[in-house]
Amino acid sequence: MDRPSSAEYLVLRQTIASRSSLRAVLLLTGLGIWAVLLIAVLAFLPYPLAVAVPLVVLAATFEAIRPLHFGAERIGRYLQVFYEEQGQPGRSLSDVPSWERVAMSLGSVPGAGGHPLFVPLFFIATIVNYLPVLLARPAALPVELGTIAVPHIAFVVWLLYSDRAMRTQRTVELARFRELRDAPQITQKN
Repeated sequence: MDRPSSAEYLVLRQTIASRSSLRAVLLLTGLGIWAVLLIAVLAFLPYPLAVAVPLVVLAATFEAIRPLHFGAERIGRYLQVFYEEQGQPGRSLSDVPSWERVAMSLGSVPGAGGHPLFVPLFFIATIVNYLPVLLARPAALPVELGTIAVPHIAFVVWLLYSDRAMRTQRTVELARFRELRDAPQITQKN
């Protein structure tokens, strides 16, 4: 495969950085809007079903963040395979960028490191979002408790599913990019 230009490498590294910054901004903005909506629902809509509105904002915030992370990871694996592992003609491997290789060899952060998808924060926010149903006055009916629990549980399951996909993404995509790099190039006939 022909080597892309070094300008591509720089642009893609900048893309990863901007996506990382945008994820944090989206998290803070989304959680802020969610909190305001939850307070408004508690103050003005005392019906248990009304907590579905802030839950939608919570889910939308997560869905805005999730593809940014998955896309940044995919770009990182591309850079690792096509720039760092393959090297560049006329340059030794020690002279080519090595951020992705070094970051992969570092492994996970020990202790309570941050989560790239902010799953623990979304999990806690989901529990907080459900609390008004449990604390509703007059007491919520069992049907209401169950009905409102379904979308909350579904969102938690989606969080866990996304977390699992995130944990396997690097390995799967690294292998796939290596297959693409090593596959014989098919030339098209006109």
